[in-house]
Amino acid sequence: MSGVLGRTISQGSLLIRQFLTARNPAFQEVAGFKVKSRLKLRCRCCYFIRVNGRLHVECNENPRHKAREVFDVKKLW
Repeated sequence: MSGVLGRTISQGSLLIRQFLTARNPAFQEVAGFKVKSRLKLRCRCCYFIRVNGRLHVECNENPRHKAREVFDVKKLW
């Protein structure tokens, strides 16, 4: 009985390990844009870009540096 019980427990722990491991290590979550009223370049790889009339900061090295201007309704009119 202990052999059957031991195999059941070991198979269960293998299933749990499969669920706890990282699915795809190449997948990296990317941060969204920070919305700021005053933009600045945070590192040497950051650069300004204008998208749809708004100023954005993009960074190839660190995606956390992405930022955009606050949406200004007055600029629409």
